Amino acid sequence: MSKKYNFNDLLEIMEKLRGENGCPWDIEQTHESIKRSIMEEGYELIEAIDSGDGEKMADESGDLLLQVVFHAQIGKENGEYDIDDVTDAICKKLIHRHPHVFGDKNIETADEVLNAWDDIKRKDREQKSVTEELKGISKYLPSLTRAEKIQNKAIKNGYYIGDTKGIIDSVANKLKLIDENIDKVSAEKYIGQVLFNIVSFARNAGIDAEVALNRAISGFINEYEKFESESKENEA
Repeated sequence: MSKKYNFNDLLEIMEKLRGENGCPWDIEQTHESIKRSIMEEGYELIEAIDSGDGEKMADESGDLLLQVVFHAQIGKENGEYDIDDVTDAICKKLIHRHPHVFGDKNIETADEVLNAWDDIKRKDREQKSVTEELKGISKYLPSLTRAEKIQNKAIKNGYYIGDTKGIIDSVANKLKLIDENIDKVSAEKYIGQVLFNIVSFARNAGIDAEVALNRAISGFINEYEKFESESKENEA
């Protein structure tokens, strides 16, 4: 039976890859050079989860975990932080934000948990308004995801974005303006508003716009595959 590696083995392997006589490519990497991989591996894990295949989920979880360990090893070498700082930070955060488990606060429902989590996070970040909280949502998130998170947060705090009919009318109006050959700056603004409204429409329908777009892209790839196959047959 082959050895089953654990977390400490991963740390040792990563240290060896970055060490003397290690891998030339791994040694050259920096926080900056590999940062996009975090996003890519995260989405591949989401794809594995959607597949329902446990083996794929484990494999892709490992790829995402590698990114955390990779950055921690670079941080250790640079004197910035190490993997123990990572685990210490998340453990402290989980304990701090679950006072109903690790403290004496009485919380019974999942909604109450989320509200308490948001309250604690807002205090930790010294955010004194919902606007500051909205600004704190990362600009590096995919735009559709960021738009949905901001909309949900705003609606939760009493803001009315619009009903389905109003959204449809707004999208139609903006598309008409774009089609009237307006200048590039105005067109960009209206296209942004259309996309924001589409996210709102999807949210009202209980659909994740990011997932919907990715599935549409996959559908297009399948469609192109048929087109390419038929083109080659016609050339033969």
